[in-house]
Amino acid sequence: MNCAIAHLSLHPAIEARPLWPDGKQPSRKTAQRLCDLAAMATAATFGLPVGEIVAATTRRTPYVAFARQGAMYVAHVTFGLSYSEVGRAFGRDRTTAAYACRLIEDRRDDPAVDAVLYLLESVCASLRLRLAAPVRP
Repeated sequence: MNCAIAHLSLHPAIEARPLWPDGKQPSRKTAQRLCDLAAMATAATFGLPVGEIVAATTRRTPYVAFARQGAMYVAHVTFGLSYSEVGRAFGRDRTTAAYACRLIEDRRDDPAVDAVLYLLESVCASLRLRLAAPVRP
């Protein structure tokens, strides 16, 4: 099941631009950096240290777990990364990343959760546009 999101209508340029124009997936290094970006945006939104979100294999509070799941969801949906790439970047398995996306998608019925995720998606989508823009001399 893919967490493709129908309600991510932020800006026409975001939707019109393919994530990976050459048809290939990003390198591991690029995928890791995009996941780090999603983790940083999520940490700032949830008021947590980034280390809490990216901590490998250690159990955290439900609040931290939800924030991590949100970061995984945003990395998958907004940056178009596969579950394997997301799981690897967060020190988890691909099935854990898929489970996180399903959980977050199910919780989007709550208006408060949806608002926070919409904010995260907007920020990350804007950053994605800025990263894809040509560098000015």
